[in-house]
Amino acid sequence: DQARKGNWKAKTFESELAERIGVNHCHLCSSGTAALSIALASCVIGAGDEVVIPPFTFVATVEAVLLAGAVPVFAEIDRTLCLDPDRIEEVMGPRTKSVMPVHMCGSMAHIDAITNLCKRKGVVSIEDACQSIGATFDGKALGTFGQIGCFSFDPVKTVTCGEGGAVVTDDKGLYTIAE
Repeated sequence: DQARKGNWKAKTFESELAERIGVNHCHLCSSGTAALSIALASCVIGAGDEVVIPPFTFVATVEAVLLAGAVPVFAEIDRTLCLDPDRIEEVMGPRTKSVMPVHMCGSMAHIDAITNLCKRKGVVSIEDACQSIGATFDGKALGTFGQIGCFSFDPVKTVTCGEGGAVVTDDKGLYTIAE
């Protein structure tokens, strides 16, 4: 600690990002893909569980679900290029444990409707906001609507660190597992 003189760039970035987007907890990790994997593991999603995702997404969304041992289930997208909230319920079944909306290519999912559906159905909402840091809906940051949100800082993202990712949440328990 003496060599650092109290400077911890990652801890500073975590607290500043949490403050900026309005959450209590932020955990940095190696990539957006890692953030998705950490989010799934923190929410105890694994073998045999189903996760509803859009068919139009970056491959990391599917990879993280498969890596968790879960089953990706595709629901239709709409003109936003994101999950169509009216079509999600069609593919939900007794093994559905999570819906993972992905805000794609600068377009925002209908996060209010998706969040409400998840609450009504009692499933976890994990927001893949890897491509939308800084975006808001009704004054609230994307990535903060579900139980846990994920961001990426790779070279083609809005905010880049060369690589890296973050998991954000207001849930102290999820944060404790994530870190």
